[in-house]
Amino acid sequence: RQTASTGRRPSAMEPQSFGHHGGGGGSARQPDMAVRSPVAHGEEAVYALYYTVRGMATFLKRPHLWVKVICPMLVTLVSTIVSLSVLFGMGLRPQAHLFEMLHWPGWICWMMAVICVLVEVSLINLIILLVLFGCVQSQIMRSVLEEKGILAELARENGGEVMEQYCYKDVSHSVGFLLLRLPLLILTLPLNAIPVAGQIAWVLLNGWIYAWELESEFLVMLDRRFKCSHQFSFVKGHFGAFATFGAAAMGLELIPFVGPWVFFATNACGAALLAERFYLEKKNQHPNNEQPPATAPEGQE
Repeated sequence: RQTASTGRRPSAMEPQSFGHHGGGGGSARQPDMAVRSPVAHGEEAVYALYYTVRGMATFLKRPHLWVKVICPMLVTLVSTIVSLSVLFGMGLRPQAHLFEMLHWPGWICWMMAVICVLVEVSLINLIILLVLFGCVQSQIMRSVLEEKGILAELARENGGEVMEQYCYKDVSHSVGFLLLRLPLLILTLPLNAIPVAGQIAWVLLNGWIYAWELESEFLVMLDRRFKCSHQFSFVKGHFGAFATFGAAAMGLELIPFVGPWVFFATNACGAALLAERFYLEKKNQHPNNEQPPATAPEGQE
């Protein structure tokens, strides 16, 4: 554990809950919530999509966060230039010929080949950001949560400190997400050959895991969910939010140049706003600081 630095107490925090359902609280060993209606899932999906937009405004209003994207910007600039040169020079024609084998019109074949090359370049940048700069998103997210007073509130409720993931568990979770996301990103890549619908399906299939990875550290702070199985029960109960936010965030980050330079950081801010909503939802379900039984840390079960 590490003692979290405190910030100001939260001011009037906007939305109060996703709907009439359980979710944020309760022991991770118990069912997180009752069966929720499609309306509740749809409501939280809309709000999650909204937070990707609010994340942009949040980032732009905080110049002290801008410096954190300088290194990712330089690295992805180099990787983008190199991968564009290599793939357009060596990969464009072979991919166009593959589409010609499907007896598609020539202009469609070349257009789809160009789209595939751009997606492949974006995927390369996505992998670089995932492997090298995941910690930057965590720092941005914590900074926003601290500024909004969420970390201070969690520390107060937990006796002066915020629950942190144990080092070995943090590393194992990071490796686990990497081993889960990379194969799924690559295996589902052929979906991009289908215009529009394929790209939407691709980010939906991969996005919810991305959102989970962004919120993973906060779920430990919120409910002591140290294990992936405990976190997955929360993700499953809020799947509309995770799928929608993750898909929109991934779609933004796939935009060449701007995606890894700007939206990589704004999505971290959006994830912090989504985390704030999860906290408020739990607080409303357990007023007067009546906290639900928490999951015991590893080694105390």
